[in-house]
Amino acid sequence: MVLVWDPRFEQYDLGPDHPFSEAYRGLAVDLFERSLDASERERVEWVRSVEPASASTLESFHGGRYVEWVREVGAGRATVMLDQGDTPGTPGCYEAAARIVGGTVEAFARTDAHRVPSFNPAGGLHHAHRDRASGFCIFNDVAVAIARPIARRRRIAYLDIDAHHGDGVMYGFYDDGHLLDIDFHEDGRSAFPGTGFPRETGTGDGAGRKVNVPLPPGAGDEALLPLFRRLVPPLLREFRPEVIVLQHGVDGHAGDPLVQLQYTPAAYVEIERTVLALADELCDGRLVVTGGGGYRPESVSRVLARAGRLFGRLPLPAPDQATPTAWCAEFFEVTGTVAPDRWAGPEPLPPSPWRAQDEEALVAELERHLGTKFPLADQGGGWTGPEAPAGTAPEARRST
Repeated sequence: MVLVWDPRFEQYDLGPDHPFSEAYRGLAVDLFERSLDASERERVEWVRSVEPASASTLESFHGGRYVEWVREVGAGRATVMLDQGDTPGTPGCYEAAARIVGGTVEAFARTDAHRVPSFNPAGGLHHAHRDRASGFCIFNDVAVAIARPIARRRRIAYLDIDAHHGDGVMYGFYDDGHLLDIDFHEDGRSAFPGTGFPRETGTGDGAGRKVNVPLPPGAGDEALLPLFRRLVPPLLREFRPEVIVLQHGVDGHAGDPLVQLQYTPAAYVEIERTVLALADELCDGRLVVTGGGGYRPESVSRVLARAGRLFGRLPLPAPDQATPTAWCAEFFEVTGTVAPDRWAGPEPLPPSPWRAQDEEALVAELERHLGTKFPLADQGGGWTGPEAPAGTAPEARRST
């Protein structure tokens, strides 16, 4: 695996009171690195210095006038709101945002050339549109990274498990059939940005290539995993992507302060295993992963650190394994709160509103709009610790 992390990514700073912090992703990288033993270190290729993406690279997706405006804001001394109030442009914001784009572009290039997973925990700023910022996102690193391959008519599959709909990516390529976009998120009627409904399936050449899977507030693994097993493998196998990109938002984790989904660590691990197996099966291992959203440092840091180990094909720590003492001290220094002392812990989950009939109703709606059928899939296995098999859910295993 290639791990892309430049400490300067943390200069993407929207202010001390802003809910988004790249420092939480920095804690994930620190926990991941401290978890490696000597032999495991040799299996991770680090990219520790990243240059900001050039203007021409940014303009492969974003409009030139918008790029120049952000440059002007970043060169100034005042804070300017780049959208309707969620995304401040601060001094230095242009270079900071462009550097994160540079990290995802580099991750894509490494994956494409060497056929290994690449991971940029700082990336996944999926709300930025071609000509405007949105939802804490100044530039859309994912959209920039895939824009030129798509223009060359390469098939890219984009999976988004962030709790918020990845509107900047989906609508940025809404009429392009070379991007299969599958997005699991909280229902737009209760969560920002208010989009991502099953009827939105693309237009023109992109018709049928945009798949939105909205979940109600309070839904958790019992909703996410059966739908993921049922929808994702057949859609990917039919599309036959050359590269898979996973936006690995962690804001769907139980306890996140901005949304109301209730995913657990087990769900993330099952999804990671499935996506990794599908990348091996369909793309010769070409998988790009970005960090995405997440506003609770306890969840963001541990989930993304485990993801790094899984995508590096390293054993996972047991849920009750202690986190490193030095990392706990770093966590306290960054957040001002006591660090979690275990890799995972039980979360008190309220009753879920999700029922079996809700799955059937949502699948039927997707089938109607997409013109396809999604039969029931076999059940996958959850995370039980390092003894969990390295394989995946049955439907995601390599076919013979």
